[in-house]
Amino acid sequence: MLSMDTPGRTLLVPTLALALIACANGTNDLMPGYEEQAGGGGGGVGGEETGNGSGGDAGGAERPASGADRPASSSMSSAGTGSIAGEAGNAGTEGEGGDGGEGAGGEDGAGEGGEEGGGEEPACDYGAPAMCSGAEALREIAGDVGSDSVVTRGSTSRWFKINIADDSGSTDRISFTARLTSPPGMNFDLFVYQGDSDAPDCYASGTKGTGSPDEVVAAGWNDVPIFETNRWLSIEVRYVSGTACGSEATWTLTVQGNTESGS
Repeated sequence: MLSMDTPGRTLLVPTLALALIACANGTNDLMPGYEEQAGGGGGGVGGEETGNGSGGDAGGAERPASGADRPASSSMSSAGTGSIAGEAGNAGTEGEGGDGGEGAGGEDGAGEGGEEGGGEEPACDYGAPAMCSGAEALREIAGDVGSDSVVTRGSTSRWFKINIADDSGSTDRISFTARLTSPPGMNFDLFVYQGDSDAPDCYASGTKGTGSPDEVVAAGWNDVPIFETNRWLSIEVRYVSGTACGSEATWTLTVQGNTESGS
């Protein structure tokens, strides 16, 4: 209730009557207390509309319970904010679908990696680096005195040449023994081709080694006075079978002179 002073009397006018009069006159000059109540009512409507939108709860929670700092039309803004919050909620749903796509991509990547990581290792090459004409020369050894020897190793087919020398100047026989030892699981064969006193003979008939696990070729010839009775040998190590590589495929070749004398 409000009191109004008039000459000689005091009138009491209800607050609601003043509000109706103000509306009839087309003015917004309401009393401050009523304006606050009207604003609060608008805020309540905004909260109601926000609750109906997707994600509206988050939008409504950020606003104060009353609209004391906003005009009565703030209820429309509250409703709009609730609608925008709902759209944000729908966007979040689409984001979850995107995560699923990333998972599928990861599976494809793992599959491709497995295919690239597989495959067999390339086989070792056991071919000879040179033919008989390009054989590697071994150190000369005496075939009629002492027990001189030379040792070499490899893991592929190979060709060697060696001179068995006549050093004693006597009529003793000249002899040699060639021995090839293959590693476990590998098989290499030994062949010896005898040349003459001047050079190896790659077209001579070869002698294959015998024995297991070592293959051996042993031979000798008579010494002839006043003639050169040394002899060149061509020695072939030939790969037969086995799949080991490197040190596990290493064979050993030993050539020893003067083996018929027993010394």
